[in-house]
Amino acid sequence: MNIEENLIGGNENFSKTEDQYKLLVDGVRDYAIIMLSPEGYVLTWNAGAERMKGYTAEEIKGKHFSLFYPEEALKIDYPAYELEQAKLHGRFEDEGWRIKKDGSAFWAFVIITAIYDEFQNIIGFSKVTRDLTERKSLEDRLHNASGRLVESEEKFKLLIEGVKDYAIFMLDTEGYIQTWNKGAEHIKGYKAEEIIGKHFSIFYPEEDIQREFPQYELAKAVKDGRFEDEGWRIRSDKKRIWANVVITALFNSYGTHVGFTKVTRDLSERRRNEELTLKNKELQKINADLDNFIYTASHDLKSPIANLEGLVDMLKFEMGSDQQKYAEILQRVDSSISRLGTVISDLTEISRTQNEILEAENVNLPTLIAEIKSDLANLITSKDAVVQTDFSGFDNLKYIRKNLRSIFLNLISNAIKYASPDRRPVVSIKTEKSGADTYIVSVTDNGLGIEKRHKQKIFGMFKRAHSHVEGSGLGLYLVKRILENSGDSIKVDSELGVGSTFTITFKVPAYLK
Repeated sequence: MNIEENLIGGNENFSKTEDQYKLLVDGVRDYAIIMLSPEGYVLTWNAGAERMKGYTAEEIKGKHFSLFYPEEALKIDYPAYELEQAKLHGRFEDEGWRIKKDGSAFWAFVIITAIYDEFQNIIGFSKVTRDLTERKSLEDRLHNASGRLVESEEKFKLLIEGVKDYAIFMLDTEGYIQTWNKGAEHIKGYKAEEIIGKHFSIFYPEEDIQREFPQYELAKAVKDGRFEDEGWRIRSDKKRIWANVVITALFNSYGTHVGFTKVTRDLSERRRNEELTLKNKELQKINADLDNFIYTASHDLKSPIANLEGLVDMLKFEMGSDQQKYAEILQRVDSSISRLGTVISDLTEISRTQNEILEAENVNLPTLIAEIKSDLANLITSKDAVVQTDFSGFDNLKYIRKNLRSIFLNLISNAIKYASPDRRPVVSIKTEKSGADTYIVSVTDNGLGIEKRHKQKIFGMFKRAHSHVEGSGLGLYLVKRILENSGDSIKVDSELGVGSTFTITFKVPAYLK
């Protein structure tokens, strides 16, 4: 009697139960259930095996079960290894590729169980196989998708972490902070460990907290999907920043609200620029109105001044010999008219510098200063003043000549007028260059000096540091306006009782060099 007959009822003791079991096995179509000899040859073959592997019972019985294995498994004698493991442990379980009759591969789940007779002699193996190709394909797709998802999540995380100009973080449904990126740390000033778990209202000014504005933002985001706003926010160091904020409500696939994303950008610099632009526009309007006033006043007052001078001359003629009696009064009147004329002249000059369009030219500074010294000869002589120059830095400057003359005329005459009575006035003019396009001229005197509280005021209209010296209070204002109009600047360093240094910085554009 052969092994097959012994196993499936080839003897007279084959019971009714075994018949029923055979029918059960043959009826299973989703599993290949077969019997193998101790050497691995196929003894039985059910309908599930035929359906799964493609062989009929007549084709496969008596063939070795290694027929179902791919070439790479055969090279390492894997079928024999399976049987050895089943003998050793009673059973062997595995998943792997198997081959059908038509040569196609399928992913199989296999259980091989060793079968023994009553004397514990091995008489064969049962082998149950299930085709898990569809599950394997799904797992592979899920694994690949998961890998891509993990990769995408990692890239997304790196992207969020790398953003420095935006605070990007998540809130839970109540507004408590869940995540924190580098941009948030940069903008808000908090480290992740300091802020995660805190309510986002910590960033809002007290007045916004009092009116429950943070809660309103979240409610609007839930209602409308998102909420956008600009306003003041508070950093960790209590400084205010002007922020653009976008809050987006997050919902899961079931439509349940799970939290918020919050993106914040610091727009403080933009707001400052906007405020400066607005202030500049206001200043431009004020300056335009002032220029119009100056122009009108300087022209409309010229005629009355001329009439006043004529009337005084007539009065003197009519007084005849009595002039001597009122000489002091007449001298004061003449002085007042002269001072008023100077004011009108200076106002006219200011108006001219604002409205007159002149071309820059190459100005020789030694020649210009010599002309100014000649014009101020009476003042220089009366004060016994010395005007010394050092043009070692540069001696030529491309500038509007009339404007440059007004600058130096005012600075030199002021330096002499405000001389100290205790020493001979000395005015020093020096030039130097800083870089390729910065030209510096300093005008230094040893005069009365300026009190610290007056240092900036002296550049204002009708502002004077010393009232005992006659003047219109417009000279330095004119100098500053000329320089600012051309993008240049002036500053003063002074010590009371020692003297002053006015430093002019000319930023000469390349096209003027």
